[in-house]
Amino acid sequence: MQRYSARSPIGAVLLCLGLLGPAAADEAPNPFDERAALAYSQAAIGRSVSPHVFLDDAGQRVSLGDFRGRPLVLNLVFTACSTTCPVIVQSLHRSVQIANGALGPDAFSVVTIGFDTDRDTPEQMRAFRASQGVRMPNWSFLSADEATIEALSAEVGFIYFPSPRGFDHLTTTTILDAEGTVFRHVYGDAFEPPAVVEPLKDL
Repeated sequence: MQRYSARSPIGAVLLCLGLLGPAAADEAPNPFDERAALAYSQAAIGRSVSPHVFLDDAGQRVSLGDFRGRPLVLNLVFTACSTTCPVIVQSLHRSVQIANGALGPDAFSVVTIGFDTDRDTPEQMRAFRASQGVRMPNWSFLSADEATIEALSAEVGFIYFPSPRGFDHLTTTTILDAEGTVFRHVYGDAFEPPAVVEPLKDL
């Protein structure tokens, strides 16, 4: 099987595993099409995102429309993931720390959304937030029902589907402009802060 660097766009299409057993390497290849996922993601650039309604980690209703008027950094994770998703959040954490220092926490917002609707409840998102050490006032952790997650995923070009080992999904962080339009995707899990900070400066 051909391997791709995690720093290349194709290499950004990673398998995020909740649990990985010793026989995983011998399993049949998953039909996840990396190039198609990347193309699907890129096609979302310039697309408007609807004001979907979520629950924050305190159980309060939050609309994406509430974040209009300033850029929004958005990523989707599943909290049972023990590998890639925490790395993404930690990379974003470093980026947000720098962006808050450079631009101020009132200049933009961040949302991390759990897409495993069976497990990623407000309580679980709150526990995940605590486990990642995120205490920033401009960063929310959100939950939603399956229909909302599917609609949002289609708008931002995020592909995911269940696998025996968790979920296969595109590892991407999405930046929306102040009007709620997809402006930029940042691919990969261990990205450098300028990948997020510089687009925020542009906006």
